[in-house]
Amino acid sequence: MKRFLIISFLVLFAACSNVEKAPKPEQLLSKEEMAIILSDLYIIEGAISSNRSSYIETGVQPSSYIYDKYDIDSVVFKENLNYYNDRVEDYLFIMDKIQDDLKSLQDSVKVRQERIDKEKVTDPKNTSKKTQKPSKKK
Repeated sequence: MKRFLIISFLVLFAACSNVEKAPKPEQLLSKEEMAIILSDLYIIEGAISSNRSSYIETGVQPSSYIYDKYDIDSVVFKENLNYYNDRVEDYLFIMDKIQDDLKSLQDSVKVRQERIDKEKVTDPKNTSKKTQKPSKKK
């Protein structure tokens, strides 16, 4: 057991030493831009995972949509992602920004849904009461 722990520690130590960081991309996106792009990507992936059949029917590729929307290509995106992944402080900033953006979006959706629900209750024209289906005659 001791031998296993010592070997594991040595392998881990060797793997972590002299690790080269990804070079700065020619087209460096700001941390804020990366946060926005990744937020959009996470939203799209969430939508896909909640309704896969609609995604398959549309044939839209999330990555292509993101690249077109932000006028970047896959190389620029991957270079920037690797660059920020190697810089912990920057990466944590980006992840915190994404979390704040998604929380803000969630809060605005919640407020909008509450407003819609309130309008349904207070709207006298709303006649969306459940109607009973006619019973089958035997």
